[in-house]
Amino acid sequence: MTTCPHRHFDGTACTGTVLPTGHCAVCGRAENGTGLPALPEDPRERGPHDLLDVPERAPRPAEERLIRAEGPLRIRMACSSATCGIVFAPPYTEGPVPIKGFCPACGERYSYEPELAEGDLLRDQYKIMGPIAHGGQGWVYLARDTHLGDVVAVKGLLNRYEHDGARLADVERRNLVAIRHPRIVQIRDFVARRDDHHQVTGGYIVMDDVGDGTLAKVVEETRRGESVLDIEHVAAYGCQILEAFVHLHAGGERVFVYGDMKPSNVVHHGDGVKVIDLGGMREKGQSEPPAHVTPDYMAPETGSSAMPTVAHDLHTVGVTLRELARWAVDGVPGLGTTSFWWVVERAVRTDPGRRFADAREMAGQLRGALREIRALRGKSDPPEPSDYFRPSPQLLGARLGTVPGIEHWLARPRRDRYEPPVAPALDLGAPTPTEIAGCLPVPRRFPGDPQTARFEVSSGYDPGQLLDQQDEKPRSVEICLHNVRVLLGRNTLADLERAQEELDIADSIPGPSAVRRWRLEWHRALLALRGAGLADDPRRASQAQSHLIQARNHFLQVHFELPGEYAPKLALAYCGELLGDDTAGPSAKELYEAVFARNPAHGGAALGLARLALRAGDRRAALDVLARVGPGTLDHTVTRIASVRIRAARLPGDGDPLPAPGEVDAALEELHGLVGRSPGAGEPSLSEDEALRLGTELHEWKLDALHSLGDRPGPAGGAGRLDARRLRRLSGPERKLRRELESRYRQLAVRHRESAAAHEHLVDLLHAVRPQTVF
Repeated sequence: MTTCPHRHFDGTACTGTVLPTGHCAVCGRAENGTGLPALPEDPRERGPHDLLDVPERAPRPAEERLIRAEGPLRIRMACSSATCGIVFAPPYTEGPVPIKGFCPACGERYSYEPELAEGDLLRDQYKIMGPIAHGGQGWVYLARDTHLGDVVAVKGLLNRYEHDGARLADVERRNLVAIRHPRIVQIRDFVARRDDHHQVTGGYIVMDDVGDGTLAKVVEETRRGESVLDIEHVAAYGCQILEAFVHLHAGGERVFVYGDMKPSNVVHHGDGVKVIDLGGMREKGQSEPPAHVTPDYMAPETGSSAMPTVAHDLHTVGVTLRELARWAVDGVPGLGTTSFWWVVERAVRTDPGRRFADAREMAGQLRGALREIRALRGKSDPPEPSDYFRPSPQLLGARLGTVPGIEHWLARPRRDRYEPPVAPALDLGAPTPTEIAGCLPVPRRFPGDPQTARFEVSSGYDPGQLLDQQDEKPRSVEICLHNVRVLLGRNTLADLERAQEELDIADSIPGPSAVRRWRLEWHRALLALRGAGLADDPRRASQAQSHLIQARNHFLQVHFELPGEYAPKLALAYCGELLGDDTAGPSAKELYEAVFARNPAHGGAALGLARLALRAGDRRAALDVLARVGPGTLDHTVTRIASVRIRAARLPGDGDPLPAPGEVDAALEELHGLVGRSPGAGEPSLSEDEALRLGTELHEWKLDALHSLGDRPGPAGGAGRLDARRLRRLSGPERKLRRELESRYRQLAVRHRESAAAHEHLVDLLHAVRPQTVF
């Protein structure tokens, strides 16, 4: 038996076995069949070229969309009378139910057949072409507008004898008139229907014709292998649907709930989507007439309520996205589609209070997840500011890209001239828990807090001082969180305990938990990090690891609440780096890469990836990632200096810690080009003093590398202590290098005469490295 040559819908290869029938036992496709369309190997070629783009789709010709109305088989027919209201099913009926007739229980007349036929003319303007579909509440026809000459859609009732038909039609008409949005099908006209006594018994809503390319049809075409649905298309569909819902849910004085979102109620029209079938839409709080919902998509709590809510709408969008994504190509490197699925998970939570606060919040997180998917595929989109976090003004991990200070040499133990010239290994500069707690992005203030305005007055408060709650005003969560951050900047156990008290007070203040929840979790994580940073206190030393695990768990909760944000991923990456990725879930490398791919100017993520590569002994990978931080960014100076140091450095750990001396020469040449640059050149500019210190460090590593090659006489090569004889018989390159390093130590000593101890220490370094002379 052979392996199936086709792929699954998600883009992965099918590993099924071809049966003797010639068909795969897994995907069912014929071995010699066309299968699904081939996909580009380069991830950058998958999905749309631009953010939120969906393929252009033209509707089929009107004549091809007409159907034969033999019976609405997907509709549960019911009695027209409100007092009876039975559904035509056992025990009232047996076998197929006629599409028109009389109720077997009360005798009321009903008819579910289309009441308009080809050639009918509505109000001497709309000439009916025929039916094209039916929904839960109405038949939809195509008609030609004889005045304007284009094709329109006309919607009428399913059951022309419906007791509440006139009101149902009027509700939908009023709702459509009240809602005007590019993502919602637009009403053009309304034609009233009257009975023989000239009483209005219903009506026909005339709308723009947006074609029949519903998302349900897109799925069907994908299933048949006629087209490819990509995960980026699914996310873009969701963002565009949520645009419509943002408008419905925040439409001014009147707030509407759509109620019946599902793939068949969204049409892919042109280069975007249109939400159709607004028959189930109701004004918020409106219970009559009852809204129409689809059981497979409705929220759990809606089953016991006649009034769908905003939370119900978000649930239906989540289920719709989940259904579409089942058929989508989702091949994405690194974290892949994890953030997308967490957006869906939050939308469909059982507890409505734990879903997104509103459509705007869900749209923002879905857009963030889409940007992440595109970034991980190698696509570049303009950066967008976060609605939830302010960027940190400080760069975490900058020590790796900082010119060493004079203390780098003064802190060394003294050594004699007969010791091998082994240079200190490069300090990778991993940020401490305390640094992480103080330098992570800061949550933006909740705009609904009663004291938010107090923080916006530049002369009204000192960001470094503790604030008191004002007795005459409602208690403020934001004041508590401000105080937590101030106390975390201090360095005593008492301040940490007081910060915990402030956080407990914040947790006790009533407020919208769906909005505040992640803010409290974020500050709980900062407290845990600060606790780990006080590990030098003997009372807490054994708890450092536990605090880091707590911090990571709190950051995870923030990530689940805001899956489209990269600040929680950055925090999780730092925790994973400190903990060593000893738990299940995304690795520190995957998290750093997700942040850095989305924001190539983020030096903190680039430095994190470089540190991980250096710990693995991969100098080249570290240099490659730092080279991706382009010129003109604030973090470019740090990453450029880090690159110079990494090229020349002795690396910590085992493996191959030393570079070739030629690599150090290349780093020195690069350093020479950074001295005295003019401002605005797009590259770092080092002063002469900075260049002296950095150059001294590089020369130390070069001597270390040259010495390790054994480029001198003697059986010991580069190992063991030296003696006077071996120091006299140094090779030419090593003698020259020692003299250069001697000169640099002398210059450092001259620059630091103000401290006798420092001067003496530097002179000792000078004598320890100088070559042996013969008088």
